[in-house]
Amino acid sequence: MSVNTHIEPVLILGGGLAGLSTALHLHRPWLLVEKESRVGGLVRTETMHGGFRFDPTGHWLHLRDPGMKALVHERLLPGGLVTVARRAAVFTRGVFTRFPYQVNTHGLPAEVVAENVLGFVEATLGEGGRALREREPANFEEFILRHLGAGFARNFMVPYNTKLFGVPPRELSAAWCGRFVPRPSLREVVDGALGLGSDALGYNATFVYPREGGIEGLARALHREVVAGSSAGEVRVSTEPLGLDWERRVARLSDRSEVRWSALVSTLPLPLLVELLHRVPDEVRAAAGRLRATDVTWVAVGVRGPNVQPWHWVYTPEPEFATYRIGSPSAVFAGTAPAGTSSFYVEYSGPRSPEACARAAVEDLVRAKMISGAAEVLFAEPRVIRNAYVLYDAHYGEARQTVVDFLSKVGIRIAGRYGNWEYSSMEDALLGGRAAAEQVERQ
Repeated sequence: MSVNTHIEPVLILGGGLAGLSTALHLHRPWLLVEKESRVGGLVRTETMHGGFRFDPTGHWLHLRDPGMKALVHERLLPGGLVTVARRAAVFTRGVFTRFPYQVNTHGLPAEVVAENVLGFVEATLGEGGRALREREPANFEEFILRHLGAGFARNFMVPYNTKLFGVPPRELSAAWCGRFVPRPSLREVVDGALGLGSDALGYNATFVYPREGGIEGLARALHREVVAGSSAGEVRVSTEPLGLDWERRVARLSDRSEVRWSALVSTLPLPLLVELLHRVPDEVRAAAGRLRATDVTWVAVGVRGPNVQPWHWVYTPEPEFATYRIGSPSAVFAGTAPAGTSSFYVEYSGPRSPEACARAAVEDLVRAKMISGAAEVLFAEPRVIRNAYVLYDAHYGEARQTVVDFLSKVGIRIAGRYGNWEYSSMEDALLGGRAAAEQVERQ
């Protein structure tokens, strides 16, 4: 092995959106290493079985930051995006209601609608909800009860989120909710009960998607921009760090090289980063060991015939469904499936047998009325996403802060959903990479 004797680069670990964005916004030499054979991370698209294209579940891009809007629309994919108005539903009590559930209960059994509306009134205006209104929620379940009430909690929010995260909401904090959990007004709840509800509530009411190449079209465009814009940078795929010496600022890589860095930006999962670092205090390693996440197994399903339902994705809160959500790429964008067919991804949380998930996917599609029968299925192929959802449990805040404080002390920056160990969006990853680059430039 030999240590690189050239100008010490900024070393970027991971070639997802956050890592690529970091490279794009740097004005210094850099080296980006990515363990997979191509960049993009989870922003990738797989072509299966003669032309079906699948992203690793729903990857819908929401852009709010003016700089990121300009980057994506004007530099990366000019004229190459379609804008889509969300068509999402909840399948419960044997019927479809529009999403968000909170403002679209019309069509459910009358007793369910009444329980939801009266529970919301009590939580937001009644004497019974006063105690929760007068303090911050102690956990995610209290957040639900405080802002939505007992009816919405029992009929949708608690069972759905228990499926999604693999633990009851009372074991999670409310720190992650923010824009991800819509909080309606009383008028919106009542309108929804009367059939006057809106599809526009929530951060993802509309989104953009590449016209060609699936969501990986975004990653490829960003990669091209990164390479074209830097003569002093290198993207090295099929390469990963095996050890990181923060004192010497030297990384040992799987291609048998060593790289001395001037600055380090990591988008790797936070516990993995700590595992790779040499001479880390015991309390920091222990804190990293308390950071948890749940895996997701998703099943790519190809089906004969067109979509029989109009929904882009459907939530399934009830216990007879093993899945928590079913999505349809072909319903969003017809070009993701061959002519005369339709496609679905069916999601399962927690440690599960991929083979069992593939069998359950067909059953859940039929039970949810997304397909007419199992005979229509052409294939059901499972995939696993590790660390899909970070668990904001009782240990999360203190444990993460202990790790972040140590990394800051030794001059290591983190970015991205996994690097920050958070629940966040694709735009957040792009913004995080930009922020990390700006921090490096200021040092």
